[in-house]
Amino acid sequence: MKALYGIGLTLFLLLISSLSLIRFSPLACEYWVARPPEGNNQHPGNFDQPWATIEFAVNQVPDNSCTIWVKEEVYAGETEIERRFQTPTTIKAQHPYRVVLHHNGSVFKIDGARNVVIDGFEIYQTGPNPTPLLIQISRSGEVWAEHIVLRNNIIHDAYNNDLLKIHDGSRFITVTGNLFYNQGPTEQHMDVNSVTDVIIQDNIFFNDFAGSGRVETGDTKHFIVIKDSNEGSDGNYGSKRITVRRNIFLNWEGGKENFIKVGNDGKPYHEAVEVRIENNLMIGNSPNLISTSFGISGAKDVTFVNNTVVGDLPSSGYAMRVDIKDANPLNENIFFYNNIWSDHTGTMGSDLGEDDDDFSKGDPAQTLNLELDHNLYWNGGDIIPPGELLNPLVDDDNRRVNDPLLESNHNNLVLPRWNGASFLSGSASIRAEFIRLVNRYGRIPVNSPATGQGNPAYAPREDILSRPRPPQPSLGAYEGTDPSSYMFFSFIPVLGNTLP
Repeated sequence: MKALYGIGLTLFLLLISSLSLIRFSPLACEYWVARPPEGNNQHPGNFDQPWATIEFAVNQVPDNSCTIWVKEEVYAGETEIERRFQTPTTIKAQHPYRVVLHHNGSVFKIDGARNVVIDGFEIYQTGPNPTPLLIQISRSGEVWAEHIVLRNNIIHDAYNNDLLKIHDGSRFITVTGNLFYNQGPTEQHMDVNSVTDVIIQDNIFFNDFAGSGRVETGDTKHFIVIKDSNEGSDGNYGSKRITVRRNIFLNWEGGKENFIKVGNDGKPYHEAVEVRIENNLMIGNSPNLISTSFGISGAKDVTFVNNTVVGDLPSSGYAMRVDIKDANPLNENIFFYNNIWSDHTGTMGSDLGEDDDDFSKGDPAQTLNLELDHNLYWNGGDIIPPGELLNPLVDDDNRRVNDPLLESNHNNLVLPRWNGASFLSGSASIRAEFIRLVNRYGRIPVNSPATGQGNPAYAPREDILSRPRPPQPSLGAYEGTDPSSYMFFSFIPVLGNTLP
């Protein structure tokens, strides 16, 4: 009997122990919004009796990790969000991209808010003369906007100023898995300005003005600019700890600017500090002239690593321009590691006949500690052109000059435009479009000269598709090594990667 009792007690204790490992989730906190007449702010905010506006819902929901579901309709107007939540509160489309938000000004104005997620909307500005900025995130008084996430949205067609401005006292901002196209004249897709701790990842950036019935004026600026133009009015000098990773840039239709620019306004301080540009794919499929794919003016501690720049890309300098403007101090600690620059046409750095071909532009005397190491260069079999700033054949002791075997036909590239029901390629999600473009234009095969040739001391732990890299990583954004040869060994480190 004692033996049976002991067995029973043991089984009971094992059961209790097992139950303690099960995480019981509380009932979900969910509320709903719909257009009037179905939506009414006198309603309780449930599915059958939803509220009428997102702004009202944000101010009413409890602070309990709630989701505000927005029913599938077209909504006009501005939503201003100032509430500071202690738990993440998600504003989410009932069905991705089928909830449309538009306005003849800002659609979202996020002032000093905290812990807000915006997920799954199509967002655009109505033209032709709206007030500035489609989405803006900034402080309110002395209160910084923080812990804001923009996720899986189609953000397009600002007719006045930027698509997204993150500025004047914002921090811990994540922009992930979105699609951006068609900013306002002389402006950017994203202006990251006097902020800290921003992550921009897994997005697609391109332009297609004709597809929106707009005239291509050729005067738009960078897809992303990272700077600080307000001279300490928010108590912050220089945007700090900015990461731009695993994004795609294509179909340039702007002026002589850059896909990404770090520092821009000639201020008497470093406008950006601790910036990491990694695992991005830049596709030169457009005949329009660009300045260079990447630019720096007045920045410190910038690393450009494991990126792939591929295609014709008519430019003043194919790879980069590093210089200073006006009152800028000298740049410091600028590093280019493990990248691929590949122009299969043999016209690397050609600016449509205006000047000699150049790999890079800028004055090396304007930068303290400038390094080029462990990169691959290909100019269709022709010599890699020297550059004013850096000459790969002189400055990169560990260079490889080989064809990386990337896709070279960009003539029939299908742009990732949403038509209201699907993308033009037939994909149903931004992520599917992202994977399609990477696999077509960024993938290197196992037998590529770039495979397994990276310096592991520089490489990120993952590639552009978030796949773990092996101990001996590849060059460029895409990991070309056969995953079956290293996945087991990389499993434990990947579990430790908790970055958002």
